[in-house]
Amino acid sequence: MVALVGVIAVGLLIGDPTPEDRVQAIGERIKCPVCQGESIATSPSDTAQAMMDVVAEKVGLGESDEQIIAYFQASYGTGILLDPPLSGKTLLVWLLPVPALGGGIWMILARRRVSATVGGRP
Repeated sequence: MVALVGVIAVGLLIGDPTPEDRVQAIGERIKCPVCQGESIATSPSDTAQAMMDVVAEKVGLGESDEQIIAYFQASYGTGILLDPPLSGKTLLVWLLPVPALGGGIWMILARRRVSATVGGRP
């Protein structure tokens, strides 16, 4: 994720991305179906390399990033994306950390109050 943010930031600073930059950026967004949690841009598998070739071909044909991502989603579903969209089943994945963090903070504060009360007794 940090690498993707870095690539985007550098791309914005330098200017228009080259086709190779676009292929790399799109490949960083697509999960390798063979490797666990790795993008097709960084995976050494034959499947990932073939998928990167498809991305390069579609970039060469002038397709937009969204069209290319939609092509892979049509074949593999939204699970092919490293950062799934904020909708449907994935909404829970995006929103669950908020109450979990709130619950954790509440537990820490509750323990502190109990420790202060117990420790403060004569």
